[in-house]
Amino acid sequence: MGLLQHVNRSLKFRLVLFVVLILTLTIGVFSYYLLKIQRNQLIDVTQEKLNDVADAIEKSIQTSMEVGRSQDVKRIIASIGSLPDLQQVRIFSKRGVILISSDPEEVGALIAREDLAFFHRQKFSTIYDAKLLKEPVFRIIRPIMNEPRCYRCHGANPNQINGVLEVNVSMQKVHERMASVKRFMASSTLVTLAVLMVSLLFLVSHLVNRPIQSLITTMRKAERGDMTARAVPDDTLEFGELGRNFNSMITRLQKAQLDLEEMHAQQMERVDRFATIGELAAGIAHEIKNPIAGIGGAIQILMEDFPRNDHRREIFEEILKQIDRIDQDIKDLLSYARTAKPTLEEHDINKVIQQALFLIRDRAAQQRVEVLTELSSNIPPLEIDEKQIQQVLVNLGLNAIQAMPNGGALKISSSIDDVSQDPMFAKILVEDTGRGIFPKNISRIFTPFFTTRHTGTGLGLPISQKIMNHHHGTIEVKSKPGDGTCFTLRLPLTRARSMA
Repeated sequence: MGLLQHVNRSLKFRLVLFVVLILTLTIGVFSYYLLKIQRNQLIDVTQEKLNDVADAIEKSIQTSMEVGRSQDVKRIIASIGSLPDLQQVRIFSKRGVILISSDPEEVGALIAREDLAFFHRQKFSTIYDAKLLKEPVFRIIRPIMNEPRCYRCHGANPNQINGVLEVNVSMQKVHERMASVKRFMASSTLVTLAVLMVSLLFLVSHLVNRPIQSLITTMRKAERGDMTARAVPDDTLEFGELGRNFNSMITRLQKAQLDLEEMHAQQMERVDRFATIGELAAGIAHEIKNPIAGIGGAIQILMEDFPRNDHRREIFEEILKQIDRIDQDIKDLLSYARTAKPTLEEHDINKVIQQALFLIRDRAAQQRVEVLTELSSNIPPLEIDEKQIQQVLVNLGLNAIQAMPNGGALKISSSIDDVSQDPMFAKILVEDTGRGIFPKNISRIFTPFFTTRHTGTGLGLPISQKIMNHHHGTIEVKSKPGDGTCFTLRLPLTRARSMA
């Protein structure tokens, strides 16, 4: 990550940039309206002064003309025209001929067409002109009407215009002052923003960036496995709370890690113990199996010497039943200790389910258990070991029947699991309405030799789990005491890549 990209993604940079942009916009809008107000105020003041000057000139002219001192008019205009900021003072006729002017050289000349046009349109107010001249000016064009005191020289027509007074005031100083104000406001804005940026950077670094970096450093230590790392509590409310919560989380993770390590050690010890027991059991089972078979054969031969109504036959028959039970337990023990790898071939899973149900229907009928099926025809052939999957289904079916001593319903259904999964699975549900499994026993039912019945080795479910693992499938259970049990089997629709 480049430096520029790192800066752009920095919280500190984004926060400072956002604040500076907001302040720049706010100060810019405020400065614009402030300058506009000042400009309007200066223009208003200049306009008032210009009207006052025009009134004074007009009164002076009328007084001088009344007493017959026309030469005084020229001196008044020349004197007033020399005042600072007064650019031009003159009197012209209705046809635009300049009669008297503060600039003697233009006397007798015609005024500009624009000035004459203002007069003819009767624009007798103050006009701000910033385009027609080289520099912006305020001008006033005011007609000098024929009043009664002027009748002696100009006749008795009250609507007659004896002349037109024009006064021009330069606005250059006003503009220079406004430019100075603009420069001052721009420079003060830049200084303010610079000071603000430095202050924000300091505050963000001290109040935000420093505690965040400290927390990140602590988190990286914890990520590398150092569960003794703890965040230093910050004096701010938010980061102090964040640090305490982080320390609490690390404490819980440390405890969980210790518990996990202890559990793992116990599991490894148990695995070693089970491996040893499995090897020992397999050896003992082989040693017991042959003598048991011999004893069973000898009992059958002895039974042939007794008549059918001899009560001793019942004793020998009970002995044979117990020998069969021992033999079955030995087979289960050997099956768990040495579960063969599956031989994969394509099979219709629904036919495998029907074959398994055929083997348990008699037992179900004896205990008044109704067997129901809901099999999907959309499942393609699965590559499975038919006998092993059938063994799993028979085992689950018999367990379900035993959980319903007073009758009930056993339902087996098949379908394709959620099509969003990859790879997809075939799903088989084995549901019963039996007494259910207590929550404390749910996690133990797949543990070898665990059983809640007086008979049995507790190896049926562990063997089933082992078979499903070899098929790269899963077996799950959901149960509620008094509300039945549901086992879910999932088998992949694609060929397993390897068999453990």
